[in-house]
Amino acid sequence: MTKLSAAFLKQCAQIVGKENILTGELSLALYSYDCSLSSTRPDGVVLIKEEAWLAPLITLLAKEKIPFVPRASATNHAGGCAPMNGGVILNLTHLNKILEINTQEGYAIVQPGVVNAQLQEKLAPLGFFYAPDPASARVCTIGGNLAQNASGARCMKYGATLDHILEANFVLPSGKEIVLSRKEPGPDLVGLLAGSEGTLGLITRLKVKILPQPKQVQTFLVSFPSLESSIQTVTDLVARGILPRCVEAMDQLTARTIEDFSHAGYPTDAPALLLFELDGNVQKIAQDAQALQQICKNNGALEFFSASTPQERKQLWAGRAVAYGAMARLSPNVMVGDGTVPRSALPLALKKIRHILEEYHLTASLLFHAGDGNFHPQIIFNAQHNTEVLRVKQALKQILQTCVDCGGTISGEHGIGVEKRALMAYQYDKPTLDLFSGIKQATDPDNLSNPLKILPIHYKETSAAQPSLRPEYLALQKVLQQNKPLHIVGSNSRLKTTDKNLLSANVLNQILDIDTENYTVTVQAGVFVKDFLSALKEKNLFCAVPPSKGTVGGLVAYGGAPQVYAHLLGVEALLADGSYVRYGGKYMKNAAGYPLTRLFAGSQGKFGLITQLTLRIFAMPQPSATEKPFVPFRYNDWTKEIKKKLDPKGVLL
Repeated sequence: MTKLSAAFLKQCAQIVGKENILTGELSLALYSYDCSLSSTRPDGVVLIKEEAWLAPLITLLAKEKIPFVPRASATNHAGGCAPMNGGVILNLTHLNKILEINTQEGYAIVQPGVVNAQLQEKLAPLGFFYAPDPASARVCTIGGNLAQNASGARCMKYGATLDHILEANFVLPSGKEIVLSRKEPGPDLVGLLAGSEGTLGLITRLKVKILPQPKQVQTFLVSFPSLESSIQTVTDLVARGILPRCVEAMDQLTARTIEDFSHAGYPTDAPALLLFELDGNVQKIAQDAQALQQICKNNGALEFFSASTPQERKQLWAGRAVAYGAMARLSPNVMVGDGTVPRSALPLALKKIRHILEEYHLTASLLFHAGDGNFHPQIIFNAQHNTEVLRVKQALKQILQTCVDCGGTISGEHGIGVEKRALMAYQYDKPTLDLFSGIKQATDPDNLSNPLKILPIHYKETSAAQPSLRPEYLALQKVLQQNKPLHIVGSNSRLKTTDKNLLSANVLNQILDIDTENYTVTVQAGVFVKDFLSALKEKNLFCAVPPSKGTVGGLVAYGGAPQVYAHLLGVEALLADGSYVRYGGKYMKNAAGYPLTRLFAGSQGKFGLITQLTLRIFAMPQPSATEKPFVPFRYNDWTKEIKKKLDPKGVLL
């Protein structure tokens, strides 16, 4: 029998219709699991067939204090759809309409249940495409992609899913409807949804960016004597200023298993394969292909194959798409890992991962989005054997800890859910986890929206130790701890306040690191933009930051160039109470926790003082954004609550 009261079911039926409420044992069993090992039974399932149902339904759930879990294709591998506190599953798969495609202005408006491949198929005849392309594109949904920030192989060139969402219609856990738009000044709230896994509310509609199809696409399959030499090839390619559309790496077991299953044309005698794709105009591809072939040769390539027909290209990528299914033929179960490290750390991470697999006597294929350092070990096992399940879990835990130890993250795109939440305390220190918790509490004080996900339960005792702060950060921290009202500024070139109660980042004036292996730069917030760009130019390096009179931190904080957000990989900041938080690093994908880069970008100092930033840099000039004039942002229902939680004393003016 369901735990939902008759009174609730009656009110629910008035909103959605009795036929769309499932409480039978079979239905509850079918909705008790996703693609992970987690399995918990909901108390009911509601089939959402109209957007208009969601706000009143969530208002009712909030009133009755009933937990709810949004769910569509449930392709995540971390237990993100498991209803840990029972409650109601909200099935969004019926919200699958493509409402508008506007090729002139470059956007499409879709409901969250639209399958990724469905949108691609509609765009193709129009000469357009949607850049995010998870391997499960034929099943996974656009809303789910944003909730997990699942981006797939094209992330290296085109950016993550959060960079392709222009607007989001959103229902807060209270039932309040809001529209989040990148056109509005203030924090990048659209970006803050990325990787939130339904813990902050429900996405009801999305406006996504679509791009013209490139004039030509060319696919290459190259074999190597080792995974290490294949990864070095990618590094060398980036150093030449070439950004492939996709770069996928795989080991011999993966290639053999895929070839046996799909006959994609993969060589099975090579220790490693790289699947490259270049796009652009014909002349540029010809130049890049020549450079690619030479770089592959320099790294000991065994065989270099270029797809000569669309069918050959399609066949090569069809093999990659079925990697999971191919491994599933070898054993009853497959556990898919998901971690990201800086690209330069991949060889070391691989060495450690192989050792872990050997130690636990496990068989796994190794598959990578080599361009962005995101890898997916696929471990085969039998879930009926408890000891084997335990070994798999222990091995994956150590693999993800290895990612953190190598300067990376425990999730690049599969999310945290319930199965990785304890590891969040291995990656993050207490102040940063407190900030994640504060965002959740401010948004969902009753913990009803996909509860018990992402945040570790006892992190105060187990969280990572915080490294020592630089002296200049300690000095600013002491000022904040006095709890006196302050305006945060850089050079004060945008705010132009005459108020004397200022906290300036001007003392933070160092470029801390220029990394030409991972093509990142770490810069303190008070460095002037002109000095920053000049330092890069001296090394023949480039960044998408536009010329500006102010500081790098000021440009990001006031939101003057939102296009830069896509190149913002990491942020460190001081909060109103002096707490010091860290997020991100020298890696392109991070789906571990709420994207703090997007909380601070455009926040105009209302949530904290940015101390340092890590940004992507390039070997070739990049299109430069046009700097926008300063416009103070106004708090909406969501940012008001976040402000109250993060700055209850109103220290930051």
